[in-house]
Amino acid sequence: MARMCIISREEVPEGEGTPIKEDAIIRTIRRIKGKLGILQNNQLVVSDEHLEEYRKKREKFEKMAVIHTAVAAILVVILTLGPLLLGAPINLVSIFFALVLGIMIAALSLLSYVPGLEGEEEKKTKRTPKQIARSLSPRKKAAPRRPKAKKAKKK
Repeated sequence: MARMCIISREEVPEGEGTPIKEDAIIRTIRRIKGKLGILQNNQLVVSDEHLEEYRKKREKFEKMAVIHTAVAAILVVILTLGPLLLGAPINLVSIFFALVLGIMIAALSLLSYVPGLEGEEEKKTKRTPKQIARSLSPRKKAAPRRPKAKKAKKK
């Protein structure tokens, strides 16, 4: 099994590069290629010299995934609640199509999919709910300082 860099699409020698995580999307692509008879079964890695370029692409993918999901959620809410607020009766077909449209818009982010690295999640520190709540709560203002007592002037 050859080790291929997903950025440069060149073969990487054994022991070099960082392997990518075999997630559901990669497994689905492998399954489809297997059924079509074009599966090469390469081990996918990111070569050391292309690691910085990979990180930029991964960051861009994550941002686009958040944007697509947010737009899809807003669109579903507008298409679902908009007619209700205007006085139209509940229509299950329009709700269904709003959900389908939202899923399709969210799935658009998969067109620029960049898989994560093996063990990348372990490096990120997991925050406790208390830490998350503390970071979201407004900062406390410092207590007002007392004015300094003025010294009496000597005569």
